[in-house]
Amino acid sequence: MPTYCLVLQPKSTTRNAQLNDAALSEGKPSEALAGTILRRSTAPELIGTYKYGSFTLHLFGYKSGKAGTENKHELPPPHDKVLLFGEAVLFSTSGSKFASFNDIEYKKWYNAALGGFEELGDTDTEDEDDDGDGEEEDEETEEAAETEEEEVEEEVEVVEEDEEEEVVRKPAPKISKAKRNLKKIPAWYSTDELMPEPYKLVKPN
Repeated sequence: MPTYCLVLQPKSTTRNAQLNDAALSEGKPSEALAGTILRRSTAPELIGTYKYGSFTLHLFGYKSGKAGTENKHELPPPHDKVLLFGEAVLFSTSGSKFASFNDIEYKKWYNAALGGFEELGDTDTEDEDDDGDGEEEDEETEEAAETEEEEVEEEVEVVEEDEEEEVVRKPAPKISKAKRNLKKIPAWYSTDELMPEPYKLVKPN
């Protein structure tokens, strides 16, 4: 099986780097080997070591560099105050031999080294529960406010409806039409009676 060391990249990411046979034959990490792994002409310095069960972790990196190249990995104590620049590398040894140390092993060690990620998780859960209660109270307050607003709106609507009904119920003004003073012809007059009678002129004697 291949043997790996771990490279800590500046943006809090990691990558596995495989150790070749020449490195494995040395049996222990060195500044020159660390420079080869990091592909830098200038070798990094040994920052410090960590104990991890029966293993020893060796951290190599650079304490100086250009602004903006700071390594964002937070190192566990006792090297938590060290600021690194660019990439850093972690080797693992067991006795006088290299031991494989990849990103999976790094996560396990990191959680154990910082001691209490699980407890922090529990605390976060409790905070979330507390926040949930606060949210429920906020929701109840909002619902009560909405109910009051709805009641006010209903009252306004009722008043408006009453005003409209009053306007509709007002009697419309009556328009009186002038009556024509027409006399009807009595029904007992006939057409013949209404016609003029013929007459003859009589000469006087």
